Amino acid sequence: MWIIRSRRPAKEYMKAEYRVIIEGQSHSVVVSDETEALLAAEAAGKASVGLWHRNQEQDLSMTGYVVESERALTQEYLERVVRRKLGLPWRIAETERLFIREFQMGDEKRIPQEPEDREGDRVFYTPQLLKEYIRCQYGFFEYGIWALVERQSKAIIGKAGVSQSLEAADGLELGYHIFRPYRRKGYGREACAAVLRWCRDETEGPVYTKIDASNEASIRLAESLGFRLINRRYSESGPIYDLYEWSC
Repeated sequence: MWIIRSRRPAKEYMKAEYRVIIEGQSHSVVVSDETEALLAAEAAGKASVGLWHRNQEQDLSMTGYVVESERALTQEYLERVVRRKLGLPWRIAETERLFIREFQMGDEKRIPQEPEDREGDRVFYTPQLLKEYIRCQYGFFEYGIWALVERQSKAIIGKAGVSQSLEAADGLELGYHIFRPYRRKGYGREACAAVLRWCRDETEGPVYTKIDASNEASIRLAESLGFRLINRRYSESGPIYDLYEWSC
């Protein structure tokens, strides 16, 4: 990463241009506290980050990212900005056997449909639904359900991640699904442990998971990861669900 800076004292504005290498290609990220510089960057198709000053009136609405200090502009942060601009998936984590990343267009052709799938799983089956999920979920919240890619075969072997908790407003809810050919190989625990490490580093609140009380395998997995039972929900028309909590 290298930086080109230019300043114009009369207007007291700052502009810096960072170079980020992604998959062998060099990309530019413009960082500025001036509206015109950010507009020019957007017009040129460059990624941009606004530099916000608390005591000044600024219009930074043309850029999707804003920081208060250049110290926040780490290599990882700038790479994420460029990836979002180009529509490339964010890299979430790597484990011994898995590469965890955001879903991307084209993945819908690689996802098997299984009998136990629910309505929410259909998001990953069609291009239009997946496109909207990428735009709205990743683009706004910057987290969601992610693809689990087996490092050796490059196959998508399941999905895991976090979503807004419907049970508690102060945290996220962990979810995972391993596709049938890859079950009973420890991928669920490996993926969930990596997602929880991401939660520890990137979030502040607790993490919850809701499990069918009859699903002994998922309960054992949750408890092995450090989750503790905090509530049980009974339903006359459906299964009993246990709510577990994990604290960072």
